[in-house]
Amino acid sequence: MDFAGIFGGFPANRALPESDKSHRLLQKNRLDVSPHYQLSVIEMNSTYLESVDKWYGFRGFITMVALVPIIMFIAFSVGMVNVTLNRTSGGEDDAFVLIFVACLGLPFVAAAIWLMRRDSFVYTHYPIRFNRVTRTVHVFRRDGSVLTVPWNKVFFTLALAAPASQAWNIMGHVMNKDGNTVQETFFLSVSDSGTPDGLHLLRSHWEFVRRYMEEGPQSVTGQVQFCLPIARQRESFMFGVHRLMANSSTTALYLWPIMLMSMAFDLLVVPFRFIAMRTSKIPQWPKEVTAGSAVEAGDPYAIEGDRKGTRRAVFPEAAAAAGVRFVAPPAPPKSS
Repeated sequence: MDFAGIFGGFPANRALPESDKSHRLLQKNRLDVSPHYQLSVIEMNSTYLESVDKWYGFRGFITMVALVPIIMFIAFSVGMVNVTLNRTSGGEDDAFVLIFVACLGLPFVAAAIWLMRRDSFVYTHYPIRFNRVTRTVHVFRRDGSVLTVPWNKVFFTLALAAPASQAWNIMGHVMNKDGNTVQETFFLSVSDSGTPDGLHLLRSHWEFVRRYMEEGPQSVTGQVQFCLPIARQRESFMFGVHRLMANSSTTALYLWPIMLMSMAFDLLVVPFRFIAMRTSKIPQWPKEVTAGSAVEAGDPYAIEGDRKGTRRAVFPEAAAAAGVRFVAPPAPPKSS
């Protein structure tokens, strides 16, 4: 799990690290890797590609970590009150105990509520829209505002975003005019380890986005099997279950015991994910973004997800006539 950026962004007006320069990803440089969409696509068409934030797959975990101690404290406090009310003596001592518990527990509960607000009562997701027509990137920030920056002006790189978890990200830096000062940073949809396999996967996902922007939807549309059905509605309960389970999927037989334990943990997160999603708002792009994102009628490359997330053509007749369809899932990235 990678929660870098969710508890506070990177400082503005900071010097660009040398490591970011050495891992830079250039918009015009075609990498020798197979592109991989990594369950990130919300919508795609000839005008724009909309992808999800990197935290979406693990939504509910923070709510679980925060809500469980709140529930335990409330249950303990109610129990203490009941014991106090049922006692016939020792009133002053019991009152002292209750005050002590409140003074000790309330700051802890306040911290848990603050933590929960990072995951619940916010937005269901934080989309990123790559517009091929206007050559811009729109990033929905966590506070509800939108960053808009020219595609060719973004400094993309692979970087270690969370030293504690050793999670590497595909970062987009908005640079100052001096070319060496980072004004703002955003993340693409996928994070992974700094191992050769992890970095290869990140490059594969970058190549998916890069080829869409530089070569068009025809270069990547055949691999997209699922589109997240969250652009205009909250995910269903079952879709949330399936998305959590996807975090644990593997084809390696020797990893199945770990996968089963991970799936059991994911099931514990399910009700808390439901709470996080039901208490959060669906993000809405401002008018200036939607005005520049009009999809041409009959666009054969326009796809979205049905209620279960299965890819469907927005204009099925046009897609069929042009032979645009799902062909095969991308092969799992391999280290080079």
